[in-house]
Amino acid sequence: MATLHMKSLFKNLFSHRHGLIKEPSIIARETVNQDVINAIGSCYDILCQGLYSAQGEWYYANGHPFVQSDIERELWIHFVNRRLSEFEDNGRYHLVFDELLTRRNLPWNRILDLVEYVCKWISINVKDYPYLDKLLKGFESNINTEFDRLDYGYRIVNHCIVDITSDTEMETINEAISGAKDNVRKHLQSAIDHYSARPNPDVRNSIKESISAVEAVCRELSGDDTLGKALKHLEEKGIVIHRMLREQFTKFYVYTNDPDSGIRHALMDDEGTYVPSKDEAYYMIVSCCAFVNYLRRKVGGGSYIQ
Repeated sequence: MATLHMKSLFKNLFSHRHGLIKEPSIIARETVNQDVINAIGSCYDILCQGLYSAQGEWYYANGHPFVQSDIERELWIHFVNRRLSEFEDNGRYHLVFDELLTRRNLPWNRILDLVEYVCKWISINVKDYPYLDKLLKGFESNINTEFDRLDYGYRIVNHCIVDITSDTEMETINEAISGAKDNVRKHLQSAIDHYSARPNPDVRNSIKESISAVEAVCRELSGDDTLGKALKHLEEKGIVIHRMLREQFTKFYVYTNDPDSGIRHALMDDEGTYVPSKDEAYYMIVSCCAFVNYLRRKVGGGSYIQ
């Protein structure tokens, strides 16, 4: 994307080189400033420009294309819960995204909901309008680039906004999801959904889904249902895994099965039990995605081992 540059370019300008701009001491979270709002708006503008450019060819070949008004109508009816009959006024439809972003003084979390809603709804329509796939990827990539440039502590991962600050970790998650079969992908997506649920993330179920993704890829690669058996089966077939790595993930599995954590089993009582934190859920997502990627590379692309 030619119009939105990488963070490194902005960090090498005169004022930064001479220390005349103070770098933020922390990554911004649970707030939104005008710079972030403007950046989101610009990314949406580019998305809509792409829709306008793509619609001509689709119209002549397939009929009605997916256009900006489709997004605005969806937001009008299901995001702000207004009547369809009021969507147009004197032949002009409401620019709902812009109205919500710039005129409604939405709280920070609702602005992120707005962006996430658009991403998820477009993703649903990709099957009927294939050209949306490239446009959606561009929109999400542009948002992530701008959030990184502005030191804003959120990123879009597989159509969900999560509080994530490391590009390396984000790439690890995306690689695991994009290279996975449906069952593994569903577990990872569910882990992200539980983790990113607002205002109260479902930490236990996020952790459970993360380790379930590891189990699923083990079944995919070895045919064994449990993590320990799968790792042993892989080693018997010549896929050598370092002892410390094997022990680490065996302990992860034990951790998720600990009755005191309530991750795999219902909590018996509220006293004397350990409550997993959101940080642990995030750690498990990244760690399990990294292990999924590691296993698939070791096997050589993920073919089933008899």
